[in-house]
Amino acid sequence: MTFFATLWLQLAERLKALTVMLLATIAIPLSMQDADFAQRTYLLQAEGAPTAIVGMPAESAEYDVLHINASQSAMGDAQLVLDKGQAVTVEYQGQTQTVEARHETVANLLRRLGITPAEGEMVVLDVSGETLRVVVTDTWTFTWEKTVDTDYETERVATDELFEGEERVVQEGQPGFYVETYEDVYVNGAVDHTDFVSRTDDTAVPEIIEYGTKVKYVAPSPVYSRAADAGAGVLTFANGETLSYSKMMVFEATAYCDYGLTATGYITEPGVVAVDPSVVPYGTRMFIQTPDGSWVYGVAVARDCGGAVKGYIVDLWYADYNTCVQWGRRPVNVYFLD
Repeated sequence: MTFFATLWLQLAERLKALTVMLLATIAIPLSMQDADFAQRTYLLQAEGAPTAIVGMPAESAEYDVLHINASQSAMGDAQLVLDKGQAVTVEYQGQTQTVEARHETVANLLRRLGITPAEGEMVVLDVSGETLRVVVTDTWTFTWEKTVDTDYETERVATDELFEGEERVVQEGQPGFYVETYEDVYVNGAVDHTDFVSRTDDTAVPEIIEYGTKVKYVAPSPVYSRAADAGAGVLTFANGETLSYSKMMVFEATAYCDYGLTATGYITEPGVVAVDPSVVPYGTRMFIQTPDGSWVYGVAVARDCGGAVKGYIVDLWYADYNTCVQWGRRPVNVYFLD
């Protein structure tokens, strides 16, 4: 080997050793500083539930405001990299400031700002907005919603427009849903507890079915309620049954207890009454009671007549004489049934 070749080889070896020493001089202090952030808990808030990063990131990811490098971690410093000139909002101990990043890690940015998270504090990296938001805090709240599908309920509503046993659907049921809102409270990078916040109204539309209460006959009982005495209306009884009537008139009522056949050939029985056919045609159905409801004859049919029954008089058939005597003669409300 020539003299010049030997000299050149010695110079190359010395230059290589000098380069190693220089790199070691630069790298060792940085690694020692970054060691303070080695086990720092970062909480990455993107879309959905946040994820924890402790030490080296498990995988790389790219956001507009943050670069996460899983394979390029220096000793102790998670490679959560910011672009030079990027605006970053930092919140710490109730103070908020917006700073311009260098090409650096989040750990280095906090170090430059003199921020050292205390034991138990997390560094939250909120990348959900246009600007990176860095929050140093001991708790972090994440709000989320759960949608619960619901079936519709069925409501049954009485109507006097239908006869008993008849039904009709007046509103179709529709399934719906409601939304529940919860808050997950994070401590040390994990969910510490979950709080229920609110619930929206159920959007399901109930099915509404009307069922009939209208009857042609009711057992004698006082009217529970009724429309105005003039004109058509509905009689409602305590058991919920109803009778529709076209008009109401006040008659004088007497009573009789003759057994046999009526003028129209029917057998006398409870509910058969005698009328003046020129005023009340045979076959007319009525509901009869005193105005105060103290006496209720009930549903009656005009099937007989009598010599003394003239004009607005109705003669009520009872099975025994004593009841007829007790009845005597008194005014009654006569409801002419549909």
